[in-house]
Amino acid sequence: MTRTLDMVVPPTGEALDAARLVAWIVAPGQAFKTGDVLVEIETDKSIIEVPAHDDGVMVEHLVAVDGLVNADTVIARVQMEGEAVAASAGGAAAQSAAAKPADAAAAVAAAAVVAPPAARTPAASPSLAHPVAQPSVDRKFATPAARRVAAERGIALDAVAGTGPNGRVTVADVGQASASGQGSMQARGAPGEKREAWAYTRHGEVRFTVWEGGRPGSQTAVLIHGMFGDRDAWASLAHALSRAGLRVLAMDLPCHGATRSQATRFEHIVDAVADTVASQCIGPVNLIGHSFGAAVAARAASRPGMAVDSLVLIAPVGLGTEIDQSFLTGMTHAGTNEAAQRELQKLTVSGMTPSGNFIDALRQSTQARREPLIELCREVGWNGVQQLSIAADLISLQCRCTLIHGRRDAVIPWRHALNAPARTALHLLPDAGHMPQWEAGKLVADIVLEAVTRQAPASPYAC
Repeated sequence: MTRTLDMVVPPTGEALDAARLVAWIVAPGQAFKTGDVLVEIETDKSIIEVPAHDDGVMVEHLVAVDGLVNADTVIARVQMEGEAVAASAGGAAAQSAAAKPADAAAAVAAAAVVAPPAARTPAASPSLAHPVAQPSVDRKFATPAARRVAAERGIALDAVAGTGPNGRVTVADVGQASASGQGSMQARGAPGEKREAWAYTRHGEVRFTVWEGGRPGSQTAVLIHGMFGDRDAWASLAHALSRAGLRVLAMDLPCHGATRSQATRFEHIVDAVADTVASQCIGPVNLIGHSFGAAVAARAASRPGMAVDSLVLIAPVGLGTEIDQSFLTGMTHAGTNEAAQRELQKLTVSGMTPSGNFIDALRQSTQARREPLIELCREVGWNGVQQLSIAADLISLQCRCTLIHGRRDAVIPWRHALNAPARTALHLLPDAGHMPQWEAGKLVADIVLEAVTRQAPASPYAC
């Protein structure tokens, strides 16, 4: 007997008051088998693949891509075979918790976390502990301390000359290699592998996450977050780019996330990004930056020796005068979660914010670095006036440049985008604020993929 059942978001162990539907994998009318992924949901801390618990057919989607959901939201209707009465599920066919708790638990267990936390705002959560896949160094004689330091700094020991007995690599050798950039290219992992590591830069160590490409030699998309964010802010876009076969690298800027560097000068932060790209990427890269991170990306792209194939700027700082100083000041001085929440509401059209736990962790992380963050904010804006300009950087570029801006941005006026060079491809989104990569995630991902993967224009006038 065929039954039509409601499908709701599965229990995840995370707060779901700010979850977003990232992608439907199974279309209406399409059949699926047990274990097939039906939908992807983005929470405060992960992107979750929701699998089917039994065979069935997708009847209709009730929530569109980029729609907000919580634990009680019915997101689809599905048809299942069988006599059992079913209700909500981690997959399409899980039985009600009262009727078959074991099945419901199995459905939840089948949901796999496939990406790191994604900030629902430019302010991302403090770094979380993730397993780190280290490159093999078994072929090289090295002291245990040298192995540990090399792993932390992303140094490939095979490329480091050892000065110890019988050529053994010492901590001093690793330090010398770090200073000179020798051996700093982290060995690439297997296609699709995700790993974390440290990159040594002239202004301190930077933490980054890499999703290896789907094939050897894949292009690298480098993601650079904005003020108060970290690499986890890019979970949804990183997932989309990685699924398209690209190699993706997202880093924590100095004074943010797990990065140890406390550099507060704009040019020093650009140095740190350039050093990380030089040590971790082979060949041309695609730089993608948001807000302050977009200004960093633009300046880095204009640096001599930077091989940049394309540049994507999202709500960039540096193309106009005005900036909402109250947001910068409010975030650095927020003494309560309510105060932080008021500032975060400025970032989206709807005023939606992450979960309470997320905001609490973000506020505590920000307050722990309050003084350096205040110094960095002065590099960005002072008395409501932007202190950075990237117009000359964009004019000098020889790569493709794409700019995305929400026309309801309350932090940086969207009209600043009109000051970009004429050869810049503009995408002005009518119903998005300062975080279009969240509010219009699928559209932004499509624009970025087009900008990153298309062939360079043949015209000599192309940027």
